[in-house]
Amino acid sequence: MSDALTQLRSALAPKPGMKRIPFPLESYEHPSLPLVSKRLINLMAEKAPDDARVAAALVPTPALQDFQSIGAGPILAMNDDMPGRVYVVSGTHFYRISFPLGGGTTVEDLGDVGTADTGTGSWNSFATIAAGPTAVAVCVPPNVYIAGNDVGDPIGIVTDPAFPGASSVAYVGGYFAFSALGNTSEWFISRLLDPTVFDALDFAFSDALPNVIRRVISHRGQLWTIGEGGFQIWYQSGDADFPFRPAAGGVIAQGTASPMSVCRADQSVWWLGLDGTVYRSEGYSAKRVSTHAVEAILSAAVVGLYALTHPFRGHWFYCVTSDGGRTLVYDVATAVWHERSSTTDGIGPWRALSAAVDNNTVHLFGDRSSGMLFKIDRMADDAGVIVIRQATLPPLWGGTNRAFCARAEIEMEAGGADTPGAVLLEWSDDGSRTWGPSRTMSAGLAADTRHRVYTTRLGSFRQRTFRFTTHGLTTFYAMDADITAGAS
Repeated sequence: MSDALTQLRSALAPKPGMKRIPFPLESYEHPSLPLVSKRLINLMAEKAPDDARVAAALVPTPALQDFQSIGAGPILAMNDDMPGRVYVVSGTHFYRISFPLGGGTTVEDLGDVGTADTGTGSWNSFATIAAGPTAVAVCVPPNVYIAGNDVGDPIGIVTDPAFPGASSVAYVGGYFAFSALGNTSEWFISRLLDPTVFDALDFAFSDALPNVIRRVISHRGQLWTIGEGGFQIWYQSGDADFPFRPAAGGVIAQGTASPMSVCRADQSVWWLGLDGTVYRSEGYSAKRVSTHAVEAILSAAVVGLYALTHPFRGHWFYCVTSDGGRTLVYDVATAVWHERSSTTDGIGPWRALSAAVDNNTVHLFGDRSSGMLFKIDRMADDAGVIVIRQATLPPLWGGTNRAFCARAEIEMEAGGADTPGAVLLEWSDDGSRTWGPSRTMSAGLAADTRHRVYTTRLGSFRQRTFRFTTHGLTTFYAMDADITAGAS
């Protein structure tokens, strides 16, 4: 072997003592923090090709960007079923947003639809929208309002004496379907292609299992009745007496206490179960997608939680906000969870409350605290706030010996206009309960193209958890540390 080749191999060999330490690819904050307290806030894992420098990297999550303010807010419901139309409930008003083929945007305030009457049941405090080719219906319990889809079409309240009031609405196969008010398994339909006319005999009971129906949705040409006891799926039979029949095997026993957690994405229905578990449908079965850590966060309160789904650059996301104000996000592409926050310190939820797509091109999101509609893109700021992007790593254990950390390095992308300027490295030696010393490491200027930041003399430990915080649009590849074991 030549001396030159030996020298080259020596130069490329890792530094003595430097070892790759585990990198977090998901949020998994166990109730027992010393066991594992991994968190990704405004960062998510993305798989890399087999010949990349690492198998997966941490990339910034998509951020909210102002699009247009609509009404007083908050944006309670959105619907994008009709091409070129997005329907919005903002505050107490109903809006139609049109996107003509020639470009531009037309916004119409169709009128006041009031607020949900919680006297009809604490479950009925949400709005739903359903759009078909002849009309759009918005249900603000117990009332339903109808409008045409064309620009200029007015809105009117349903006054048919046979209409008993409703808690939600969905459109399927020419019919508008409604869940009934109160603690019942009853649901009913309008006349074909006419949501203003009703027959008092056009109703059914979702009684395949003991149930109380809280919402109806349409999915893949079928009607799903959503209840506390479970779901029942109905297909359109065309029978003269009542045009829907229960689908064979179409019963899912995992119900929900949060009807607004029910969303559609990736050819599945997604929901938060009564037990705090997040499920997705696989055919007529329920598949658990949450982890024990996520369930511990969500199970504190499972009533009245909201969720939304949205795609972004090959990912599908299910985003649910806990009662404690943490937005947990499941990435279908990687099958792991991360967190999002629209705050500078990472404490607080993501601002998005509802979502839709305009003209199948731009994804729109409704604000949970104002009438703002957002788009999403890769940006340093989220809803106008320069948010943190933070990763808490898996714990390191010194075993029976005390370990010494001489140096820590973070491999990352640097350079460009969105260079964060600094990376804050912190560590905890008491199982992530408190965070003590910290080091600020310079990521250089925008013109710099270095690919790692480092710090030295990080002391000794028996157990240690690292976390790093930054801003901007930085991709992180790995973390290395020079750790040696000392005496017991």
